[in-house]
Amino acid sequence: MSMYRDNLARPLQKPQETASYKQQPAPARSAQSKAQAREKLLWLATILFCIVIAIGLVSRYAGMISLNYDVQKQEKELQAMQDERLKLEQQMLELEAAERIKSYAANKLGMKPVQPDQIVVLPGAKN
Repeated sequence: MSMYRDNLARPLQKPQETASYKQQPAPARSAQSKAQAREKLLWLATILFCIVIAIGLVSRYAGMISLNYDVQKQEKELQAMQDERLKLEQQMLELEAAERIKSYAANKLGMKPVQPDQIVVLPGAKN
């Protein structure tokens, strides 16, 4: 019998001699273990389904929150624009006032009011 040595310098037998064991087929599962495996798979599928549903709900809720923030921002901008519009309308009414226009014309532009006897109506003019 010839001997082989490995890294630990111990005697080894030839590979043909060491293969005294044979691979045996795995024992067949019983019906009870198959039923347990199916039950475990069913539970796993149920849990995964619930997780997917929960993730979907959370993402929808997050989307609604984001839209709510956008709506609030737009409402604030709208309110600011409405306030500015009211200020501009008030300013326009002040600038269009007849008293202001007369005082501006007299003081800044040096205009004088026209007397009724200075008005000349031309024939054919529509008034």
